[in-house]
Amino acid sequence: MKTHKLTLKKNKEFSIIKGHPWAYTEAFQNIPSDINFGDKVEVYSHKNNLLGIGIADPDSKILVRLLAASPNQSIENALSEIIKKAIKLRTEFFSGPKTTAFRLINGEGDGIPGLIADKYSEAISMQIYTRALEPYVKHIVNEIKKLLPDIKWIYKRDNIRLSKTGNAELIYGKKMPDKIEFFENGLKFSTDLVNGQKTGFFLDQRSNRHLIRTISENKSVLNLCGYTGAFTVAAVAGKAQSTLTVDIARPALEEAQKNLELNGYSSNKHKILCADMYEFLDKCEPLSYDIVILDPPSMAKSRKDSEKAIRAYKKLNLAGAKIVKKGGYLFTASCTSQVSCSEFIDAVRDGIAASGRHAVIIHESYHDFDHPISLSHPEGKYLKGLLLKVY
Repeated sequence: MKTHKLTLKKNKEFSIIKGHPWAYTEAFQNIPSDINFGDKVEVYSHKNNLLGIGIADPDSKILVRLLAASPNQSIENALSEIIKKAIKLRTEFFSGPKTTAFRLINGEGDGIPGLIADKYSEAISMQIYTRALEPYVKHIVNEIKKLLPDIKWIYKRDNIRLSKTGNAELIYGKKMPDKIEFFENGLKFSTDLVNGQKTGFFLDQRSNRHLIRTISENKSVLNLCGYTGAFTVAAVAGKAQSTLTVDIARPALEEAQKNLELNGYSSNKHKILCADMYEFLDKCEPLSYDIVILDPPSMAKSRKDSEKAIRAYKKLNLAGAKIVKKGGYLFTASCTSQVSCSEFIDAVRDGIAASGRHAVIIHESYHDFDHPISLSHPEGKYLKGLLLKVY
């Protein structure tokens, strides 16, 4: 790999000085024609001050992704050091058998922009969002294997936005099972690392699932956009009287049923329904459920879609609030990074007001603690959650 010295234009260094890990192509004075994926880049201010080192991705608008590293380090040494710190942080929180699935490396939040690695018991699901990391995949795998010798499989996914990385493949281990089983707060789940969404499971909602578990006793619970039923399993573990899990994806609901059965929950009080969320809400009787969970997929792919997403959140929360019993709970979440926390709260407030109901915020949440967010990278703060008491 080559090393390039790239100089920023005047007034383009401020975000980098503050620690932001992205340097856009348009911010540089001159870009060498021979720059290639993974090349080391030393980023200088227009006054020739070294600001940091990163790796190049000439296919992306983000030409350089800066690492949390010393300027004199090689890229390999920097990656090794960052991975070691990331894994050490997780072992401080997850050392026992009650929770065996967690985010191992959280991209920009851990200092390796574009790299996500989630651990599910003895398997790791990896997503790479930049071609800058392609030349270092083998090195990353070797470091993880060295630090976590019990890992049997590492699977690299291919559904990567704005990138042309290679096909999905098992990059470490042999004969990975179709389903990987793991524990979350003592509850058992299985996930499909090959065909599941994201890296196979929504680990970022762990603490919110536990929150639902604590308030579910003797309650009727609706889990809308329930996917593979993780919120439902948590609610049943909390002694919910009845649950209904609704999603438009039938394969996901089949997994939801299996997750219930894994924990011994197969009662006819815990039902599954394949339906569009809006069509279901239109037909639902008012004041039907003690707890309503609204956890839809991302509503926007880019900032230009944010207004449309905000309207969708208002519509969804308007309909959701109507079916909560008086004094019941509405848990509503957004994983749309293009919608800010304040915009989401405004949309929820407007939806509740339009429903004719009144609500108060009982708890406000973000990602769980295995999803650290860099203070210099606010874009990493994508998940927003509100637990509301509805009157």
